[in-house]
Amino acid sequence: MPLQLKDAIDKLYKPPRDGKRQVLAVSRDVAEKLPRLESVAVISVTAPGRQLASLDGFNQVLRLSFADVDFMNPELSARAKEKLADSFRPEHAVAILRFVVELPGEVATVVVHCEGGYSRSAAIALGLHRLYGYAADVKHLGEANPSIVRQMAQKAGRRP
Repeated sequence: MPLQLKDAIDKLYKPPRDGKRQVLAVSRDVAEKLPRLESVAVISVTAPGRQLASLDGFNQVLRLSFADVDFMNPELSARAKEKLADSFRPEHAVAILRFVVELPGEVATVVVHCEGGYSRSAAIALGLHRLYGYAADVKHLGEANPSIVRQMAQKAGRRP
């Protein structure tokens, strides 16, 4: 289950005390309502053909568009197969990894949103937690798209 607005705001104003960067997976609706803080960067994931999220005021924003498909699953449904061309690609993983590595030191929180906050955003958040040690509430990332997590690890040169 993704974070609700109140919980996300609480985490923005109370980042980890150990100086570790945190990552939050939220829905598009929550992301659009968050306070615009210099300590927050956003990875915005929209579905192909959808309007961009309203994120004016955030200084650090990476916008991506891809369909939610577990593309490494050998038992894809016919519907999922139709979306394969629009699914997460290696270039998306490279863009995410480059974005977070280049963030200024004052960024304490990376907020990742997708439409619902369950699968794509959770996968990116889980990947950042595993790859860079970002503080994350893993219990909110249980529906993470496993193909995205694996692709991020592969592009970072690590075992998934």
